[in-house]
Amino acid sequence: MNEQILEIVIFFFGILVSAFFSGSEAALISIPIKRVKHMVENNTKSSVLPFLASHQSELLTTLLIGNNFVNIFVASYATTIAQRYFENDALSYSVGITTFLILIFGEIIPKTFMRNHAERLVIPTVFILRALYYILYPVVFIFMFIIKTVLGENAALQERMITKDDIEFMVGEAEKEKTIDSKQIDLLTSILEFPTIKVKDIMTPRTSVHAIKADAVFDEIGALIKDVQHSRYPVFTEDLDSVIGLLHVKDIIFASFAERENFDVTKYINEPFYVYEHMKIQAVFDHMNKKKVHLALVKDENGLMVGIVTLEDIMEEIFGEIQDEHDDEEDIIQKDDSADLEKGIVVPGAISLRDLDSEYDIHIPLNDNYSTLRGFLLDMLGNNFPKKGDVLFWDGLSFELLQVEDEIEEVKIESTGDIEIEEDEEEKPTLKEDLAIN
Repeated sequence: MNEQILEIVIFFFGILVSAFFSGSEAALISIPIKRVKHMVENNTKSSVLPFLASHQSELLTTLLIGNNFVNIFVASYATTIAQRYFENDALSYSVGITTFLILIFGEIIPKTFMRNHAERLVIPTVFILRALYYILYPVVFIFMFIIKTVLGENAALQERMITKDDIEFMVGEAEKEKTIDSKQIDLLTSILEFPTIKVKDIMTPRTSVHAIKADAVFDEIGALIKDVQHSRYPVFTEDLDSVIGLLHVKDIIFASFAERENFDVTKYINEPFYVYEHMKIQAVFDHMNKKKVHLALVKDENGLMVGIVTLEDIMEEIFGEIQDEHDDEEDIIQKDDSADLEKGIVVPGAISLRDLDSEYDIHIPLNDNYSTLRGFLLDMLGNNFPKKGDVLFWDGLSFELLQVEDEIEEVKIESTGDIEIEEDEEEKPTLKEDLAIN
């Protein structure tokens, strides 16, 4: 009986050692070398962190050797025990049981756990691995020699590429330590997010596009230009799905009186440039620069025009709002540090969710169905028409529709705190569990 208990203890001890090696591998791989060097600078008393920074490849080789050795031992030991009890079926039982236990308790669980707690457990982990490295040094030396021979002298020492997560970590550390100011933080954050942003997230939606009809007279065009003060306008025949070109204001300002009397805007237009709403703005920026165009018409998957995007829109995603001589101060969205959600803030329905997040710290996840607050609220309403005075609730916030004409024009956002809203289930046209409509 004692012998059986000892066999079980040895078997599960092998599983435990396998778990240590697997978890250690996940921990070492998940911590970038830049982070290790940062930890060394901030923890001068630890002797293992400098060792990790200079011997990461050797430690990984050590634990891989150890892990393979232990897994082979556990499988062989399980087969020996199984032969005593199952005879002819010993191999089947040992393979099945051992594979299951090693996979669950020797791989998946320890790797997940160590990856989530890598920084907290890295010092004791490396302390043990360093001792094993010295014990297994001859074997590790041989394996390292083979690796360098096959893959090149510096292959084992090469660092993995710095990822977006690594840079975000460094920016976060710099922000905490106040080594760079908030404007630089915003700039770096914008640069990191830039490759992930789609055209639909920043475009001017179709309903807000100012365009010129192909048969418009000069005075009508002049009045629009004076009122809107944009430099470029789409020109269409029937509607915005039939745009025939783009008009640049500078091309008509010197038109003679005779030309103005019998004005034909189609003589002054340039060929339109199209992009699709799901394209990344980084690629669109490159295309627009290459084509030397400043305004692009945005199409959806059905070929319908859904908005426009300009080079200025794209640049503002990195540098923030760019104010030119035609922009009014009140039209520029500034970060309002005094905004108090407890008292409520009033914002336009057309504000983009990205601006709502960056300017008011209200984070509403982007969705393929919408990119503005107006679109988000319409999605919440579902089949219900928006009406002035409607109040919608989502994630601890209330959204009161202050002004509704053809569209949701103005919204008051207010924190509801932890108040739970109770409503009659039959009168609550809720689409999601975390929202309600009064």
